Amino acid sequence: MYYENCRRRRTALLCTLCGREITEGEEYWFCSGSSVCAACLPDLARRELAPCREIRGRETAR
Repeated sequence: MYYENCRRRRTALLCTLCGREITEGEEYWFCSGSSVCAACLPDLARRELAPCREIRGRETAR
């Protein structure tokens, strides 16, 4: 049998929010189908936690 030594070509991993490439060894977050770089983490957190947002004095009755 003949086995061909094929290397898989890696495609660039891009931040879903800003479009910047996430490079090898760089940390990133994968949440709800989005890959997010460290610079965009605060935006991701704000979006994901939006349903939990309250404004003091205007809390909704539960």
